Parts: sequence; structure tokens; C-alpha cells
Amino acid sequence: MKHAIMVIGYGEEAKVLQETINILDDKDIDFFIHWDKKYTKPILRKSKSKIYYISNPISVKWGSSSLIKATIMLMEKVEKSPQCYDYAHLISSNDIPLMTKGYFKSFFTKEAYIGFSRYDKKEYGAILERVKFYYPDNIDFRKHPIIYNFCTLINKALHINRLNNYSNLHICKGSEWFSIKADLIKDILDYKYLSNFFHGNCADEIFIPTIFSDWKNTKISENRQAARYIDWNRGTPYTFTLEDKNELNSKINTQYAFARKVVDPELPKCLFELKK
Repeated sequence: MKHAIMVIGYGEEAKVLQETINILDDKDIDFFIHWDKKYTKPILRKSKSKIYYISNPISVKWGSSSLIKATIMLMEKVEKSPQCYDYAHLISSNDIPLMTKGYFKSFFTKEAYIGFSRYDKKEYGAILERVKFYYPDNIDFRKHPIIYNFCTLINKALHINRLNNYSNLHICKGSEWFSIKADLIKDILDYKYLSNFFHGNCADEIFIPTIFSDWKNTKISENRQAARYIDWNRGTPYTFTLEDKNELNSKINTQYAFARKVVDPELPKCLFELKK
């Protein structure tokens, strides 16, 4: 099977991503990279894999539609590729593999690995606000909470509801990072409500789970569904370090394809040295 790994990357260095490529370097695994326009595109090395860059990258801001747009650009690049891929995976440049390349190539058998969050009715109301309200597209609300609160108040005062004409749309929230059969990319790109996720707030965690809402299964943890090892209890999410190498080593070649997030390139190097 052929795999396309789509990477949303940023920063002045790409050392963690280089280690990911080193681990998964294989003739059946290619990398498609969107590197944030604000930074210099990294020079990445490979032996057997192919590496393709988005030639016209955009500036990406946390929680904005730019994350969705970067994801779409990557999927379009995979879709237009002359190579026929069986699976497509979305990762961050701060994600690392938790599988050897042989195990990785044999692991994926289902249609999709998409994480769906568990939430109650009160929490669901807040999730709806992310897409029913209209938010400006060029603001990182983590850095400007006052502006976010002001935008929310204005939306409520004006009774804005961008979902009014979409009564049959079942909004779901889940992991931004996913693995799907590559032929599902066309379903995403052709989705008739796709533009409705633009100008939302953190709608990158909503658009893929909503498109595939019929597959929601909260009996299984969000991490298991998405085949991602992410710790939201110790951080937002927690950043794994060398002190966590035994924990991550116990997850290698299990049900998790990738872990996030990691900033120390010595960690993946250490993990896969342990496996040799």
C-alpha cells in the first residue's frame, strides 16, 4: 500500500520532522508538506520516500480557517498527484511516529481513523458557537482573548447563526489529525458545506469529524479512533520529552500511529534506537 503523509509545518527548524522522515523513509511512504509562509522552507533529506512541497503556502494562525485551508491545499496536492495512494495521513511537524515503517504499512485496514470527542449538551452548545458565529480570520485568539470575547458578544447581540440554513448538518468535534483512505479526499473536497467552516473559531477540530459524523463512535477513546497518542491531561496538549521515553516506547507498534507533540528531535531518535 502507498501512503501520503501530509504535514502542516512551521518554525525556523524542522529537526523533529526530519526524524519522522528518517523513521518512515520508504518507497511506499511519501511526504507532502505545507510549511508556514512566515518561515523559510526547510531542506529535508530522504532516501527512498518522495517529498513534495506546497509551492504557494499561506500564513497559518492557530484556531483560524488558515489551518483548514492548509489542510485542503495538502489534500488537493495528493489528489492531483500522478501517484495513486491508498492512505493519507495528516500530521503536524511536531508529531513523531510510534510505528516502525513495516508495522505502519501493514497497520491500516479501516476506511478512516478519525477521533471524535465526548461532550455533554452544555459543551455541545459551545462547540456549535465555533461555527455558527462569524469570527475574523486573521487573529490568534490565544493571544487576544479580549477580542475573542468581544466578537462572541457581537455575534450573540446580532443573533448571528450561520447554521440556520443547514438543519441537517450534525456538528461534531474531534482530533484535527487523522488517517483516511485516500479516495475519501474527494468526498472532503466536494463537500457542499465546506465553506461553512471558514470564519469559525478552532473549526479545524470540527470540519473532518462533521463531514464523517455518521462514523462517530464514542465508545472508543478519541486517541484510539484517530490512531494518535495525545495527552490532554498534562497539557494543551502535553509536550513529550526524553523523560517520557519509556511511556512512549511502550506504545510503539500498538494502536497509535503518531504521538504529539514533540519538540526535541532526540526523543524519536532515542525511541527507535531502542527498537533496533
